[in-house]
Amino acid sequence: MSSDHEWPPISGDFEVGDPSHCVAICTLGKKISVDTEYAIIGTCKTENIGIERVIINVISNPNIRYLILSGPEVPGHLTGRSLRALYQNGVDPETRKIIDAEGAIPYIENIPLAGIDQFREQVELIDMINTNDPVIIDGKAKELSSKNPGDYSKGAMWVEFKATSKKLPKRSMGADVILLPEYGVILESSSSLVTSQQPNAIVSDNPSSVIIEVQDDGTGTILYGREV
Repeated sequence: MSSDHEWPPISGDFEVGDPSHCVAICTLGKKISVDTEYAIIGTCKTENIGIERVIINVISNPNIRYLILSGPEVPGHLTGRSLRALYQNGVDPETRKIIDAEGAIPYIENIPLAGIDQFREQVELIDMINTNDPVIIDGKAKELSSKNPGDYSKGAMWVEFKATSKKLPKRSMGADVILLPEYGVILESSSSLVTSQQPNAIVSDNPSSVIIEVQDDGTGTILYGREV
């Protein structure tokens, strides 16, 4: 890494270990303490700016060759699945939407396409989404460390990060969202009001095949449900 820069360049909810180590660990929705060596470990809770911060801190350190994606998935944002989709598919060069991402607002707007390409080339993504056991994560980190392929050949990429927010077209809910089924409380799609559930409403048992996601429609935040 260049001595002209301080690593990691972006602040966040993380801890730095040994910057020369080949493994970075992202624990998504919660902090997980692992008893192993790593370059950096931290959370990532949003499918846009959060992922951008991860990318910038990875591509600025060519020693990092593996990214372990672990910890609980983030409801609504689906950050882990969105990051996995970015690694597998990249982004649409026009809209900057992560291709086939399931998150509510999966746009990577503040990183050049070359930086996204470098991230996808530099690291191997290790999918351990919803793995919360630190012992299992420790074991995988040690295994990867023993296979270190060496520094990324193209070196570090430093990106000036100025987060902006993409304004999306207004979206409406196609159906009422059940907020508290045990109390008969719903979010009514036609009026956007929280009201009482009508007698003919259908309440699904838990666990349900419907998840509630958070969507920013440019004027405010809404909740909507969809099947998974």
